[in-house]
Amino acid sequence: MIKKFYVYTGVLSLVVSFIFSFSKTDTDNYFYPIKNTITISSYYGVRQLFNEYSFHTGIDIPASPGTSIYSISNGVVKYIGFDNNGYGNYIIIIHNNLYKSLYAHLSDNALVKLGDNIKKGQIIAYVGPKILSNGKQNGNTTGPHLHFSIYSNSGKTIDPLTLNYQNR
Repeated sequence: MIKKFYVYTGVLSLVVSFIFSFSKTDTDNYFYPIKNTITISSYYGVRQLFNEYSFHTGIDIPASPGTSIYSISNGVVKYIGFDNNGYGNYIIIIHNNLYKSLYAHLSDNALVKLGDNIKKGQIIAYVGPKILSNGKQNGNTTGPHLHFSIYSNSGKTIDPLTLNYQNR
């Protein structure tokens, strides 16, 4: 009786391991949008900026203008544009798992186009300056950095630091 129990337990364990080995995808490990950095100048959540409290929907990664920005996962470019109020130049990518990633305060020219299929780890843009070449401020920023947000498939923001990155 005990021997049968151990045999059944062992077989069940192998079946469960086999099933879970197929449930993993390339999104289990994301590519961090700026290689090999751990510095964060502003975290996800409530913060004070310009003497006002607000909810910060992403993280800010300080970097010099011209620093490469990478896509966190495979996806399709859904938006490229400019926002006077907050993001400046920004890109939104929708990923295979239906998450969206937003990259803001970018340089004058994106390296991708609307509708492009993007690969995980592909360079999509560069960190922009505080003031763009046309004289406009690059969104609501105190200096050069990448603002990085993640949105769930229901449209809610997720703390980007809760994801598992392979190159941070």
